[in-house]
Amino acid sequence: MEPMEVSAMNFIACDWGTSRLRLRWHGPEGLREVASEDGAARLAARGGDRALAFREALQAALLRLGAPVGLPVMVSGMASSSIGWRELPYALLPFSLEGSSVLGQWVEPGVYLISGVRGQNDMMRGEETQALGWAEQVCDVLPLRATLVLPGTHSKHLHLESGALTAITTFMTGELFEMLRTQSMLRHSMDLAASGEPDGVMHWDAFIEGVAASARAGLAANLFQVRTRQVLRGCSGASNRSFLSGLLIGSEVRSLEAGESPIILAAGEALREAYTMAATECGLSPRWNAIEVDGLAEMGQRRIWRRLAPGQ
Repeated sequence: MEPMEVSAMNFIACDWGTSRLRLRWHGPEGLREVASEDGAARLAARGGDRALAFREALQAALLRLGAPVGLPVMVSGMASSSIGWRELPYALLPFSLEGSSVLGQWVEPGVYLISGVRGQNDMMRGEETQALGWAEQVCDVLPLRATLVLPGTHSKHLHLESGALTAITTFMTGELFEMLRTQSMLRHSMDLAASGEPDGVMHWDAFIEGVAASARAGLAANLFQVRTRQVLRGCSGASNRSFLSGLLIGSEVRSLEAGESPIILAAGEALREAYTMAATECGLSPRWNAIEVDGLAEMGQRRIWRRLAPGQ
């Protein structure tokens, strides 16, 4: 498809994840946001005309957003994957944070898909746009070397050198936590019903205990402590969840101990607090800088949009 004619910097930012679709637009009355459950996995599971399903889901979300008709939409995330609107090839490392390495395609007039990035043994879709947003946020005043940490279901550690991403490391921290909490034999030790504690309560002492334990043995050797804490010490389900969280996040954060370059954590409030506490326990505070992740994808899309609309 040919791109629509562009005449302004105003655009709609779309982050299309596996499970959710999110739109953001800065209108005359400020920021508007909408979200839906029409993630890429759900739309792909319907079968039939995939492009039509994505087009209709986007149109429905745009109606709810209430933005003017005709504004271009910049789409990052899973819409360019094998379960997406159209599968696009990955851009290759090294990936310049100026935006010149981006691969993308107009799939409809006014709808631009941004593809992901791959190395030899790792890949990502969506996080590259957040990394571009970080560069945009700091006006390209980047350290010579650094690691950008983007925690989540699959945490990404993006290694930066001389203004380009040179390596990607994925940690399945969030997914492991959910699988162990809901599907393993350890789930019985993390049941909240017995203690009556609400979901989401964090026992920070147990969390730090888990981070400390991650230094003493490998992850597989530590996991059974979730069970023994309940049986031998009478620890509650919420305490054991916090311990497991510390164990998993501690194992991830300790991978950053080698080296002297800055570490930038981009995360929401809850994960920002947990990862920063783990970093402090691991002695990484002098290198640690935590920032808000909200809005980074949109800033990255703006950087790409400027290259599509020169002079805007």
